Amino acid sequence: MPHTFLLRPGRWTVHGKFFDARYRLQGVRGELQVRHEPQIWAIQGGLELADSKQRLDLACSVAPSDGGAAASWLWAHPQLGRFEGSFELAGRRMFSTFHSADGRHAGQATFTQKDARAYLAEGELRREGAIVCSWELGLRCR
Repeated sequence: MPHTFLLRPGRWTVHGKFFDARYRLQGVRGELQVRHEPQIWAIQGGLELADSKQRLDLACSVAPSDGGAAASWLWAHPQLGRFEGSFELAGRRMFSTFHSADGRHAGQATFTQKDARAYLAEGELRREGAIVCSWELGLRCR
């Protein structure tokens, strides 16, 4: 089954769980839109933490590779700064590793395709080796 998240334009609803460094759970809801321009793809949208009402706005630029199996990406966080990473496809999974420009933060995410319209995204963010947060998110194409 070909991948649909990121590789095709679309709107995705997001819901799931967010855990802080002390493993306190908060629900997450949001929406992402994937757009394709000739040289660059964009992931835009936002996620809201249910209990704290904190909102994370996302605007990520993705540079696809010529072969289609990998891509690099850039994202800027208002407090943490600039991040860069990569996406790599392997079977029904898409792996992403990333790090901040200052080298203090790094993480990984795995997107597992459940069907053509659904993914499970799991990942973590670390600061100097210690977990800052982790997540388990369901993505569904609208």
